[in-house]
Amino acid sequence: MKVSDCKLGFVGFGHMAQVIYQAIEHAKLIPRSQISFIQRDPGKMKQNEQKYGLTSTSLERLVETSDLIILGVRPQQAHLVLEKLPPGKPLISLLAGVKIAYFQEHLGSETPILRVMPNIASAVGEGMSVFTYSPQFPEEIKSAAHLIFGCMGQVMEVSEPLADIACGIAGSGPGFVFRLIEAMARTGEKEGLSYETALKMAAQVFVGAGRLVAKGSLPETLIQQIGVPNGVTVAGFESMRQTRVDEHFQEAILAAAKRSKALSQEIK
Repeated sequence: MKVSDCKLGFVGFGHMAQVIYQAIEHAKLIPRSQISFIQRDPGKMKQNEQKYGLTSTSLERLVETSDLIILGVRPQQAHLVLEKLPPGKPLISLLAGVKIAYFQEHLGSETPILRVMPNIASAVGEGMSVFTYSPQFPEEIKSAAHLIFGCMGQVMEVSEPLADIACGIAGSGPGFVFRLIEAMARTGEKEGLSYETALKMAAQVFVGAGRLVAKGSLPETLIQQIGVPNGVTVAGFESMRQTRVDEHFQEAILAAAKRSKALSQEIK
């Protein structure tokens, strides 16, 4: 199945689903006429139909006409949708923490399931989407999924036992970075910079540092390069060591991963 021939249906059309659609539209991957969606709130569905020029429809009609379904409802609502899906229809789930086995309990073990954890940076084409597949997932659908999510940033594949920690790093990670950027900006503000100036500095620091690592530089090597003995950065490193910043940051990631794992136990 060529991605340009795919008929795509969004069940749930919240923020992330809208980001995915906008990326598809910008990349001209799938014609707008081949994409439909449904939302629980009729008012929002009507607004989004007008905003994006898409066709809203019933769940029954969406299932009937779509080659591939992207599920973006709340995890607690998933069973209401799955009860109405036929076995065998390829499904992409955006639901954090909900395991492949849960979907296959409702849809059968032969139904192709792809769990995807995109993150908020996908909105600017710098996302990190983590894929977890059901066994024997069709290659043609896998290729289509890589094209769809690849136009929003990077895509990586992990086995399902690693999906929760991947969620903590890639899914929740931008939120932790936002907190750090805000902390840097507020520190600059306290010391006399305008908040806007300090915020721009802090944001660019993370952009530049991230690109260095993304291009292959190891953090350990970069730390050594900027850690001049008795220099200003080393003074900061020492404070970070004393206050165990690294360990506390790791604890935040593990807490998110733990919550992702717990979600799978709550959704029955």
